[in-house]
Amino acid sequence: MKTGIFLSYKGLGSNLLHLSYCHEIAKKFGPVKLITLNPKVIEVLSDDENFSEIIYLDNFYKKFSHIWKLSNFLKKFHFENIFIFYPSLRYFLSSKLAGIPNVYHYPLFKKKNYTW
Repeated sequence: MKTGIFLSYKGLGSNLLHLSYCHEIAKKFGPVKLITLNPKVIEVLSDDENFSEIIYLDNFYKKFSHIWKLSNFLKKFHFENIFIFYPSLRYFLSSKLAGIPNVYHYPLFKKKNYTW
């Protein structure tokens, strides 16, 4: 089962903050492919056996029009599951257009009921 994790954070600290969640996903689904927007993550996690591949994405993530290009990029990996650690409609739509059947993401357009 091919599983991918999309960490859409540019900072190294933000990527490493989610590392424990990534390890738990890798325990359940086996070694996973990690897609990140930070090139330093490759150096830091190169010896980690929970990741079969770490991919640095430097294009296709800034504009709403990049949905098609990102979906073509994701389609190459033939993922069955993808975990998106950011509440983004662009990444969700790109994953669905890539034909990934199981897309796990933060809820979109939902707010907590705050009372003053």
